[in-house]
Amino acid sequence: MACILNSIAVLPISRKSITVSFFDWAKIRRAEEPPKPQFKYHDIDLPFPPSLVAKTYLRGRELKCCYRASVDGFSAVDFHRRSDFKGPCVVVAHTSTSFKFGAFNPEGYRSTDDYYDTFDAFLFYWKESESESESSEPLVMLPKVGGSGAAIFDYARGGPQFGADGLLIGPPLTPVMGVFTGPDASSGVGDLRQAKSRLGLSYAKREDGKESIFGDVGKATLVEVQVFCSPQIASLF
Repeated sequence: MACILNSIAVLPISRKSITVSFFDWAKIRRAEEPPKPQFKYHDIDLPFPPSLVAKTYLRGRELKCCYRASVDGFSAVDFHRRSDFKGPCVVVAHTSTSFKFGAFNPEGYRSTDDYYDTFDAFLFYWKESESESESSEPLVMLPKVGGSGAAIFDYARGGPQFGADGLLIGPPLTPVMGVFTGPDASSGVGDLRQAKSRLGLSYAKREDGKESIFGDVGKATLVEVQVFCSPQIASLF
């Protein structure tokens, strides 16, 4: 046995041949990966008072504009490219007649082609006034009614939709099959310049009793749509 052991050559161990632990591999791989590009928010002032979100997840948080249709594009694809995975958000829009309105989505957008049940979503609009001061144009909030069901729709080919008919901004131009879009998801993409509203079934009517958030008309042409979110929450996705 001694002879056998003596005949075995002992090779020197090179420091370079030592195996790196899995933890070291992970560190090296992370170091080699290019940094994730930082999302650029639009530098614009908040168009609504903080009190609007005082009873929501956004209370006390810094809010920034992640989507601005006049810059990013009015296609529903542009909307989701900038708004998906940003968390709860506030949508604000202006019509061609300078009417201002919006909505709060507590679920955020993820292009799921599904709907969400919640009592926390709401619509709102600015009361029209002869004065140009925003402080003299109080916001009117329209809560969810008729139960919590189908409060928000998140269609990949459509823009913001609250209820089946409460407020639709850039709805899909082709039917959505069940909870999935058709085989060609690039067709039938909504245009966020178009909006329609019917109140009373899913969201409360205006304080003047009118059944559209736009007042006497059920449809409107939009010149701007903006989405505001919390960068702090968005960074968690």
